[in-house]
Amino acid sequence: MEPVKSVKMGANIVISGSDKAAVEAAAKALVAKGAKLLSKVEPLGSNWVVTCEDPEDRSRECKVVKLGLQLMVKGPNKAVVTGKAQELVHRGAKLVSAPSEAADGSWVAVCDDAAQVYKW
Repeated sequence: MEPVKSVKMGANIVISGSDKAAVEAAAKALVAKGAKLLSKVEPLGSNWVVTCEDPEDRSRECKVVKLGLQLMVKGPNKAVVTGKAQELVHRGAKLVSAPSEAADGSWVAVCDDAAQVYKW
């Protein structure tokens, strides 16, 4: 029997293994750390698989606010804001202000959205 494997995929973790009970135990341990189950344990070929939110991933806390032709990206830390700003730049926006720490401890970046890349 091979051990349970956990793979990070974006903001989620996919747990898989050949033993259903071991996969369920690994998912239960993540839930105890604050994760949310996104699927039930299900068979996939000869393995069992379950998907959970990563309890340590804070990217869901990042917000994008449209202000005229600019986008303000605000989040809990520099890495999250940098990632979202890079995503917007990749879609055609122009970075106007690199991520910087705000007075309230959050991080903010500003992008120019002249190309209207972020659809509401």
